[in-house]
This record gives sequence, C-alpha cells and structure tokens, in this order.
Amino acid sequence: MGKRELWDEGTKIIISIRQIQHQLESARSAFANVTDEALIDSCIYEIRALHKKYEYFLREAKALGLSVEPGRKIS
Repeated sequence: MGKRELWDEGTKIIISIRQIQHQLESARSAFANVTDEALIDSCIYEIRALHKKYEYFLREAKALGLSVEPGRKIS
C-alpha cells in the first residue's frame, strides 16, 4: 500500500472513530433519559454494538500506527 493510500485509509479510520464516539455519547444520553423497558433494552443494545464497532476501528488504527495527537498513539 502506498503512502497516499495509507493516508486515505488512516483518515477514514480516524473519522469513523470520532463519529462512533459522538454516537456513543448520544446513545448514553438516550439511555439516561428513557424509562420504558423496551427503550432501555434498545439503548443497551445500541451501546454494545457501538462499542464493538469502536473496538474494531481502534484495532485498525493501531495496526496502521495511527495517532490522534502528534506523538500519542490511539489507545
């Protein structure tokens, strides 16, 4: 894979990680505000699914040696 392709792939991964972080914030907020059992279950399912997606993209980022801040690796 060339330098340009690695840059493009890395950019997509970082963008995905940030989007998932925002989605997790929204899902946690929804969880904190619902009272119906079905909606609580739905929020839990969504949070768990987003965590799995987040873990996947973190593994991909680490495999490429990506970091969000200069000199700091993604953890």
